[in-house]
Amino acid sequence: MLLFLFEVSAFLDALTVARLIEWATPWQPTDFAGVVARAVLDGFIGLAGIVIPYMIPLVLLLVWLEESGIMHRVAFVVDRGFHRLGLHGGVALPFLMGLGCNVPALAATAAVSRGRDRTVASLLITFLPCSARSAIILAVGGKYLGGFGVFALFMLVPVVVSLVGKLLKRRYPETTPGMIQEIPAYAVPTLRALLANTWERSRDIVTIVLPLLVAGSVVLAVLGHLGMDAWINFALAPVTGWWLGLPVALGVPILFGVLRKEPSLLMVFSALGTQELAGVLDTTQIATFLVFLTFYVPCVSTFAMMLRLLGRRDALYSVGLSIGVALVVAAAVRWPLELAGRML
Repeated sequence: MLLFLFEVSAFLDALTVARLIEWATPWQPTDFAGVVARAVLDGFIGLAGIVIPYMIPLVLLLVWLEESGIMHRVAFVVDRGFHRLGLHGGVALPFLMGLGCNVPALAATAAVSRGRDRTVASLLITFLPCSARSAIILAVGGKYLGGFGVFALFMLVPVVVSLVGKLLKRRYPETTPGMIQEIPAYAVPTLRALLANTWERSRDIVTIVLPLLVAGSVVLAVLGHLGMDAWINFALAPVTGWWLGLPVALGVPILFGVLRKEPSLLMVFSALGTQELAGVLDTTQIATFLVFLTFYVPCVSTFAMMLRLLGRRDALYSVGLSIGVALVVAAAVRWPLELAGRML
C-alpha cells in the first residue's frame, strides 16, 4: 500500500497529469471567455489528477486485497486499535489509502462499512494528510522547520484524529456491540472480477466530482479575473491576520486551496511576492500555516464524495468540523510557540 501511495501513484502522476499541466501552463488568457475556458480545463485536469494516479490504482489494489482474502485478515488484526475510535478494523485500509488521496479512501470506506461506521470513518479520513498536503509539509517544513518539525507535524495527525474520534463517538454513539466478519479462504482474484468491481466503485466520480471541480474552478477564476482578491483578503482578515497571525495576503491561497491543494504553495509564493518564505514569515507563522493546511478542508473533490456517501447535512458538518479543528489546532500550536519565542 505504501509503495502504491508514494511510488507508483507519484510515477503515474508525473507521467500523465504533470505533463497535462505543463502543456496547459503557457495558456494564460486575459479575456473573460478565455479565463472561463481555462478554468474548465483546470477542472478536467484536476479530475485526471485524482482518477489516473490515485483513484483507479488504489481502488484496484483495494479490490484485489478484498478478493484475495487479505483485507479481512488485516481488519481482524487492527480491530482492537480502531475500537478506540469507535470503529471496526475493516476501515484500516481506507485510512491508509487516505494518505494517498482522500477521494478513493472515501470510496473504499463505502465498500467496507455502512451506517454509523461509514459516517464516522468518512469524517475522520478527511483529517489524514493526502499526498498533496504531505508534499507541501515536506517541502516547506523540511526547509524551514527541519526534520524534527516535519516529524512533529505528522505525529500531530494521529493525536488529532484520536481526539476527534472521541468527539464523534459522542455525536454518533455506537448502536451495536461489534461486528462478526467472515474470514474467507485465500484466493487468486480473477481479472474480470477486479476490473468489474473497480469500475463499479469508480464510475460515480465522473458524475459527482467533475461538476463540482469545474464549477469551483470557474467561480474562483472569475473572482480572480474581476480583481476581487483584495476583497477576499479583507473578508478573511479576521482568520488569517488575527486568529492565525499570518499575512492578510494569504487569504486568497487559503480560499483557493479548497479546489486542489497542489497549487496552494505556488499561490502563497505569488501572494507574498517571493519563494523565500523565511524573509516574510517567521518560524511560528510557517508552522501555524502548515498545521492549518493539514487539517483544513481537503478539497472540493473530497466534499463531492462526502455529498454522495453521507448526504448534504453530514457533508456540510464535515466542512465545518475540519475548519473548526484546523483553527483550534493551529492556534494551539501558534500561541505556545509565540510565548516561547518571547521568553527567548
